[in-house]
Amino acid sequence: MFLAGTHELTIDSKNRLSISFAIRRKLDGERDGHAFYVVPGRRRATLALYAEKYYERLRADLPADDSLSDDAYAYRQFEYSQSALLDPDSQGRVLIPERLLKRAGLGKDVVLIAVRDHLELWRREDFEAFEGTMWPEYPEQRAKAVQEMKVLGREQDREEKSPAA
Repeated sequence: MFLAGTHELTIDSKNRLSISFAIRRKLDGERDGHAFYVVPGRRRATLALYAEKYYERLRADLPADDSLSDDAYAYRQFEYSQSALLDPDSQGRVLIPERLLKRAGLGKDVVLIAVRDHLELWRREDFEAFEGTMWPEYPEQRAKAVQEMKVLGREQDREEKSPAA
C-alpha cells in the first residue's frame, strides 16, 4: 500500500471525518480491510490512521508482554488504550472518538495527510506551519533524509542476508 497527498477536511458536528474515495480505493479490502485503527501520532497533537489488517500485521510480530520492560509495557498499555477501530459508513465517514480529538487538541478544521503506509490527522494551522518550515530548506532536508534512508536500507539488507544464529 502506498499513500500520498494532502486533504483539507472538516470534522462534522458528530465527530465524523470523511475519508476520500481516492484514499479508500487504494485499500484492498481483503488484504487491508475496510476499517482504520486510529492511534496517537508520532508527532504531538496528531492522530495516525492505519488500515485495519495492515496495522494488525505490523503489531503481530512484536514481543510478548512478559518479555517487555515495565516502561515498554506501560507504553503498550497507553498506545492500545488510546486506540480505536473506526468502521467507515456507506459514505466513507469514520467516527473519531471525542476523547482522542480532545487529547490531540484537534478541532473541526483538519488536514489529513498520507505518509506512505498510513494517514495523519493534523490541526490545519499546525500543518500549515509545518509546511512553512519545510519548504525553505526542502533541498537540504531531502538530501539528508535520502541519505539516512539509504543507510538504513543497507543495514536492513545486511540483516536480512545474514544467517540466523
